[in-house]
Order: sequence, then C-alpha cells, then structure tokens
Amino acid sequence: MYFEDLSEGAVYRTGSHVLTADELREFAAAYDPQPMHLDRDFAARGPFGDVIASGFQTMALAWRLWVDTGMGDHGRGGIGLGEARWHRPLYAGTEVRSIVHIDQVRLTSQGKGLATMRFELVDQDGQLLLEFSTTGLFARLADEVDSLAVER
Repeated sequence: MYFEDLSEGAVYRTGSHVLTADELREFAAAYDPQPMHLDRDFAARGPFGDVIASGFQTMALAWRLWVDTGMGDHGRGGIGLGEARWHRPLYAGTEVRSIVHIDQVRLTSQGKGLATMRFELVDQDGQLLLEFSTTGLFARLADEVDSLAVER
C-alpha cells in the first residue's frame, strides 16, 4: 500500500487471528513477565479471573494484522504513537481483528508521505478491546517510479 493508496476517511478491516495460550505466555515471558500474564492462580484471584495478554502484545497484534494486509511492503517507519486505551482484556482463545481508520494523509515539507491512523482492535463479538493512533511514513509511488528510472 503506497501513500497514494491511502485516503482520509478510509476504513480498513483486517483478517482475524485467534490468540493462543502459547502465544500469550511466550510474549509475556519475554516482554512483560507480570503474574497477571503468567500465573493462572494469581490471575484467578485478580480482577480479570484468568491470565490476560499484555497490553503491549494486544497492540502488537493489532499492528501485525494491519501489516498482513500488505501495508508493510511500503511502510517506512513510525514517527508517533498516541491515545492508547485498553478497554477490555484479551484472553487466550479470543479471535481479534483490526479496524484501521485513515484520519489524515499529507506530504511532509520534504515530500514524504505521512499518514495518521486510528486503530481499533475488536473481538469476535465486535467488542472494543484496544484503540490507539499512530503516525507513520509511507513510500510514495512517485519514489518507486523514480528509482526504476535510475536503475535503467
């Protein structure tokens, strides 16, 4: 997805993914080893009743689903992240998908493609688990055309 493929107001719905217990445990052990993510007995006594995915795993999963749409081929890096809010916990066995809203597209002063996107991660029932916004650079189609001309 090139910068020129993005338009303000567009909404993209990704494919889905079911979070497995192994994925939840492996991410938590490596990056967020709090007992609410790893210890079933501890988690059972807490407010969520069972182990939950790390909020950062939830965000990474929302992003991965977007990248899987083909956006990753022309993404050139993120420059901002904001307004993250976790609404509900993510449990193993939950099917999730991302809904990505293109809120703003513009060219930078150097002619780079810049897009601000608002993400929603929802479960199989459409319940909102997470929302956040991010701004990133995208390759421009014109850049690709220019690089092909240079190669010839």
